[in-house]
This record gives sequence, C-alpha cells and structure tokens, in this order.
Amino acid sequence: MAKKVLSKEETLRNRVYFFAELHPTWSKSAIVKHFMLENIPKSTVYDILRRKANKMDPDRKVGSGRLAIKFSKTNIKRLQKKLDHSHGISQRMLARMFGCHQSYVCRTIQRKTSIEFRKKENAPDRSSKQKLVVRPKCSRLVKIFRKKKIVLDDESYFYLCNFDISGNDGYYSSNVDETPQEVKLKRKRKFGPKLMVWAAMSPDGISQPYIVPSGQAINQDVYIEKCLKQRLLPFIQAYHKNDDIVFWPDLASSHYAARTTEFLQLNKIDFVPRSDNPANSPELRPIEDFWGELKRRVYANCWQAENLTQLENRIRYCYKQIEEERIHRLGAAAFTRVDKVRRKGLPNL
Repeated sequence: MAKKVLSKEETLRNRVYFFAELHPTWSKSAIVKHFMLENIPKSTVYDILRRKANKMDPDRKVGSGRLAIKFSKTNIKRLQKKLDHSHGISQRMLARMFGCHQSYVCRTIQRKTSIEFRKKENAPDRSSKQKLVVRPKCSRLVKIFRKKKIVLDDESYFYLCNFDISGNDGYYSSNVDETPQEVKLKRKRKFGPKLMVWAAMSPDGISQPYIVPSGQAINQDVYIEKCLKQRLLPFIQAYHKNDDIVFWPDLASSHYAARTTEFLQLNKIDFVPRSDNPANSPELRPIEDFWGELKRRVYANCWQAENLTQLENRIRYCYKQIEEERIHRLGAAAFTRVDKVRRKGLPNL
C-alpha cells in the first residue's frame, strides 16, 4: 500500500502536535516562540494549538475544504467554452462576468484548464482571388526557374528606432514606478524620419545596398537609375556573368512600369512576367527573411539612432556582418519555396 504524502501544512501540524505532547508543561506562548525561531507566523502556530485543544486530527479531512463557489465544475466548463479558440477577451472581463478577482481567474486558467495565451502570428491579408491564383502561378514560376538562377530585389524601410521586433517589445522591472521612462515607454512619431534600403540577392551573393531618406514610394526613374543601372547590372556582371538568370521583382508599380521593362529587355535581363508574379505572397520571397535578420541586428538591444546619418552607418555596418553562407541559403530557398506551394498549396493562414 502506497504511503500517504503529507502536504506542507499537514507536516507542520503534526510537528506542533508532537512537540506539544512532548512538552506538556510548556505554555502556549513558549511553544509559539519555539516555532517562531523557524520563521513560522505565530498566528499559524496558535491556530494549530487551538485545533489540538478542540481534539481535531492534524491531518486534513477529505472534503473539508471550502467549496469552489465561484469556479465550480460547471463554471470551469463555462470558462473553457468562453476562452478556448477565441480572442478579444481579457481576464478582467471574465472576472466581472464571474464576480471574482482577475488573479483568481488567472490561477483557475493555469491550474484547472489546459488553455494557454498565445501570440497571434503575422500572415498576409490575401483576397480569395489571390489565394486561388497563387498555386497556378507558382506552377508557371517553377517552369521559369527550373534551370536558371533567381535574382530577387526588394525595398524595406528603417526608422530611427524599432520596439516591435522580438526582444525589444518588453522590459523587466521589480518596481514599475522606479523604472526610467526611456525603458518603459515606446515613443513613436506619427510621421517619423526613415530610410529606404534596396538590395538584390541570389544564391551567389547580395548587391550593394541603395540607401536613401524616404517620404514616399520609389518611382520608376529612381528605380532604373539608382537600383537597376548602378547596382543590379554590376551585381549580375560580378556574380552571374556566364549564368542563365531570371530577375524576380515584386509587384510594385515602378518595377513593371513601361520604361523599367524596356530597360530590362535592352540589357537582356530575363524577368518574371507580371501575369505570373503571385501577389501578396511574401513567404515565397526569402529576401523578406533577409530584411528581418538585418533589422534584428540593426536594432539589437533596443539600439536607437539620433539621426538618419547614424542610422545609415549602422545599416551599412550590419549589412556587411551577415554571413555569406546565410545569404547563399536564402537565395537558394526561392525555388524551394515556390515549388512547395506548387505541390502542396498555401498553408492555412
């Protein structure tokens, strides 16, 4: 037969009972002072001695605890039904609903249910038409990509600070009132200064970045002169002089403007036709992962720039620090991702 495991409270009661029986001449106050040397509250010892005087057993009687009035089995089921697979519900709202304190709701969820709070994942907001055509377009892209090296390009925007990336979105404190304002507040301007960064990448490497202060989207003149002519062409010449390549831009208007496509054709750069380019599908383009990694490096440890010049210097430094092997893996992942969607379709996001 398995030996009963006593709780911490039952163990203490047994000790006090045994000590009192071992010293029948000691007064209650003397017994209390003895156990207070172990940092046991005197009220607790007095309660146990009172229990002994009333000839109550030191062990807890099964079923003798207070009934769970607020969260009975029925209310726990109600709580689970209300919370499970739902959003927009706070614990304070539930506390008002069940007539108890928020901390009690929190403990009940942790101890009596298997429900956990989870953060929402980011996912593209695709229309039903966009979802319908992604897989057929990926099938056509696979035919284009199969025997060629893929060169992608993209732009991203960098602000003076970024408190939204993982690691920068919270803080630690033992006392919120004593935490400095610059630690606990996330200040954000409505129209803060920012830099636009453009880059092109392939399985063989990455181009020189184009970094410029930005107030609006890049137009076709800037795109052709600064991005394609001054950076994409030298990149292709340096890394893909004798390779059969295909250029895969995103669907920004400047990327498929008449002058842009004419420039690509004149320079004999094969590119993905607009009709075959999936819309709103960033998970297909590994250059998006590159931007995420670059931003994590730029804003590591809650780094903030005082001005755009300082930000640009930081971006250029971190840009060079990303390992070549990482660039090669990301560049090679483009075909793999497109082919996976062709075979299995989009994930259910």
